[in-house]
Amino acid sequence: MRALPLIAVGVIALSACGQREETSAPAALAPVADAAPAPLVAAPASAEEACRRAVLIQYGQDGQAVAYDPATGQVSWAAPVDGGRLSFACAVRGAEVVLSRDDQTQTVTLPTSAAAPAVAQEAR
Repeated sequence: MRALPLIAVGVIALSACGQREETSAPAALAPVADAAPAPLVAAPASAEEACRRAVLIQYGQDGQAVAYDPATGQVSWAAPVDGGRLSFACAVRGAEVVLSRDDQTQTVTLPTSAAAPAVAQEAR
């Protein structure tokens, strides 16, 4: 008999599940002003700048840590794990930068809008 009130409360609580509350129709939405398109990021001024951007996007290395050799098109930086040196041949093809070494090739597409650097940062 003591379980009867508990069962009754449970039935009442479960009977309310799935029922929607009556609401009035939503108010008409105000027209949204046309948003201005995001400005384009300037294309890299040089192969060095493009290669440095690609290394930053792909590996998170930037600034003075990254060395660029214009004679060979190589980018390199200190390896974070063993203290050695990572180096890649770098080729620029429009908005794409190709980093390659040891028969491995990675293509990095450089951002073309103002929002893209934030997206690249969030992706890491």
